[in-house]
Amino acid sequence: MGEALLLNDRVAIFMSTGLVAVFGGGALARAATAPVRRAVDALPEGDAQRGLAEDFMMGSRSIGLLERGLMFAFLAAGRPEAAALALTAKSLARGPASDHGKYASEYFLLGTLASVIASLAMSMTARAAVGLPVL
Repeated sequence: MGEALLLNDRVAIFMSTGLVAVFGGGALARAATAPVRRAVDALPEGDAQRGLAEDFMMGSRSIGLLERGLMFAFLAAGRPEAAALALTAKSLARGPASDHGKYASEYFLLGTLASVIASLAMSMTARAAVGLPVL
């Protein structure tokens, strides 16, 4: 059974596009949020906005990996409503509060948008490659 899965072209397509979504999407998210990181780094040490933004940005890599992985899995399985639920749960649990400042909000929005784009593009690619409707 395990060997059959390893040799299955459909499994290979979904696994490879999933890896691109998760890790390639991380590169896309880093590029999208780089201007915000530069703006935060330009703030003076000890600045309250800098501290709030840096605190918010900590842990974003692991959260982004999980977000892209879940969204890809749900979208590739043809369950966009589950992907929307995962995105909503992330936004409620992780979304910046008004006291986090503008940098945290911009970082969150840009990173989340990049993750959604990567997950959606790769799930659509995988589904099209195996002959399924893209959505």
